[in-house]
Amino acid sequence: MKKKNITIIGNGFASLFFIQYLLFLPLYPIFTWFFRRLYSKIEITVIGNGDFVYFPAIPEFITCKKNKHDITVDIKPFLKRRNINFVNETVTNIQDGGRTIITDTGVYKNDILFLGIGPAFLKDDIPGTMEHTFSPCDGADSMLKFVDKLYAMDGGIIYLGFKINKKDGFVSGRGGQMYECACLLDYALKEKGIRDKYEIHFFSPDVSVGDTGMITDRLQERGIILDYGYEPAEFLDGWLKDIDGSLRKADLVLYSPGITGSELVKNSCLPVSKGGQIDTDKYGQVKGLNNVYAAGDCASHENPPAWVPHQAHMAQLRSQTVAKNVKAKINGKQATNTYRYELSCIMNMENDAIWLHMSSDNKPPFWNIFPRRSKKLIKVKNSFEKLYLVYLRYF
Repeated sequence: MKKKNITIIGNGFASLFFIQYLLFLPLYPIFTWFFRRLYSKIEITVIGNGDFVYFPAIPEFITCKKNKHDITVDIKPFLKRRNINFVNETVTNIQDGGRTIITDTGVYKNDILFLGIGPAFLKDDIPGTMEHTFSPCDGADSMLKFVDKLYAMDGGIIYLGFKINKKDGFVSGRGGQMYECACLLDYALKEKGIRDKYEIHFFSPDVSVGDTGMITDRLQERGIILDYGYEPAEFLDGWLKDIDGSLRKADLVLYSPGITGSELVKNSCLPVSKGGQIDTDKYGQVKGLNNVYAAGDCASHENPPAWVPHQAHMAQLRSQTVAKNVKAKINGKQATNTYRYELSCIMNMENDAIWLHMSSDNKPPFWNIFPRRSKKLIKVKNSFEKLYLVYLRYF
């Protein structure tokens, strides 16, 4: 029987979780290599840049406890151990209903396509975003530039904020990461004994004025000024410009725009949701295309609860479902598996931590064996990170 050719675009969380759930992995990865060489129904090719970045750890650059090297993994050995082909090229177009992939140097055909290409951000929503703000969502390099500028200052006014793309009916943005950045910034400045020299503001047009809750309480405890409901009309060099033309002093800005789809999504045969993302159904299938799947921050949800986020854990749940459905299709069955919705993450504040959790089936995280608020959760979060990075590097 001819092997099915599966092409995976991207090598972030969604793609790697898809590989993990698609392939049988015994205790020693070398067994997988032999098994897949001798007997396998599928041939897998990954097209990407070869570098995996553990994005949830980027806010911790602020405390200088982690750096780019710590959270970056060359993914090529991981793929080689699984007998997966790797192509270090950039995809420029997708044609023929997903069957043809065009890159900057070649053309690739497939029987099944998985898209884990990550998001783009709505940087044109507020003029000056690209020129005058930094963002953890842009990756390690942008965050390092923010940290370098921060520690070159001797005081000033810092604004942190986020915006959400609401057009697809869920939380298409990075609010949680920005809350974490604000608390870590407060902690880092206090550790250096210079917190009194800084004024920290937190803004978002997507949080109502007077909003309360556990996260808001943590910001207020730290003396962070809440500018809920506020959106600058423009970012300027050293200033925020309001809609009436007045100016607010801002020596440094860390900002996360709303999430949308990349140029590849907009300029290919892929269907596009109202929010600009890949239009995907509850089975992880791209609507209207046969044997094309998507998961992670590039894909919309079908009728999601309003609180559903774009985050690594949600990518895991979606990729797991897609893997089950791809296996079913390979075996001549229908794709009937759907995924559950869950928000689950630990917000690290260095001197405290909160486990933020919501789920569509009301299941608690890890059977409630961990507290919902405790500094000990920082060790739990770091353990999850270390285990996953060890898995990628050595298994």
